[in-house]
Amino acid sequence: MKIYSELAFNIINNLLRIKKDDVISISGEINNRKNCEKELIEIPLIEELAVAIRKRQAFPILEITTTNLQDRFYNEMPDNIYSLPPSYYKKWIEMIDGFIEIGWQKFSNDFNETSSQQSQEMTDSTNELLEKIFEDNKKIIFLNLPNLQLAEYLQKDYQKLVSIYSDAVNCDYRYLNKTGIELKDKYFSSANYKIENVTELLEFKIVKDEASINSGNQSDSSLIILPAGFIEFPLIRKSLNGIINFERVYYHHHLFENIKIFFENGTIRYITFKVERKENFILQNALMNSTNNCLLCIGFNPEIGTFTNYNIYDRCINENITFNFLCEDESNIFLSTKNGKIERAIK
Repeated sequence: MKIYSELAFNIINNLLRIKKDDVISISGEINNRKNCEKELIEIPLIEELAVAIRKRQAFPILEITTTNLQDRFYNEMPDNIYSLPPSYYKKWIEMIDGFIEIGWQKFSNDFNETSSQQSQEMTDSTNELLEKIFEDNKKIIFLNLPNLQLAEYLQKDYQKLVSIYSDAVNCDYRYLNKTGIELKDKYFSSANYKIENVTELLEFKIVKDEASINSGNQSDSSLIILPAGFIEFPLIRKSLNGIINFERVYYHHHLFENIKIFFENGTIRYITFKVERKENFILQNALMNSTNNCLLCIGFNPEIGTFTNYNIYDRCINENITFNFLCEDESNIFLSTKNGKIERAIK
């Protein structure tokens, strides 16, 4: 597919800038639970990445598994199978120069259908592997390629979802990096900001000198998460004062639309929902009991302008504003709006 050929070239040459003789692992999970012929959509991108790597005189290693095989691991293996990565994996990491993860499943737990115990064991195991990768100063990139399963969860047309994703990932990474640096400099000038429109005003304060930029620049971090194009600041919870309407709220596998929240010194005084549904109470309870740890995220990827209902993509939408609240159980609530601009507040 031409779209994947261009995408793979951009990732290998302009984002990762792979060198001659590098050994690159490409990891993909093939969905073969049903409709196999329609769901092997990861293969074309895997092939294009492998070809692009060889053209750089580097060496691709394909690490392929299937959803059926993963199901068997969950159902037939002892409970402690994920408790500690085998020494083989640590030796394997030492041999590889960089890692590419194709799918969205390993990065996102929002739609995980495994048991909580299995999910926690997988998370612990993955974290230990990541620690080893970072310890050895290796690079790992999560592509977060959508498949039919994700499109079904999001109730989105698959081809449209792939098109939005491809545009967001197949961007100009030099321009993206320049934009991220400019935003960091801009918000370093003040800590006090507001979002204002005709009927709403929210004031808040950020920790301006602790910005985190995801522009795909591999010199900033060993971990690259695509799509790229957002900047995050720690948000001082007690500084939140006023009213704001969020177009999208993402919590676990639930999506809420048009939710208005009134803050007073960081405390949520009330929440109103445009649509009544039983899940509203779940979100309201989670928000009311969220911790003081929160982040402000601003998207700046010019190639994405449409909500997909998946926060990993939507947080990169150009000029999209996302507040990230942390729940007591360490899960996240993402609240996003495109209807508002951040302006400096005079204090």
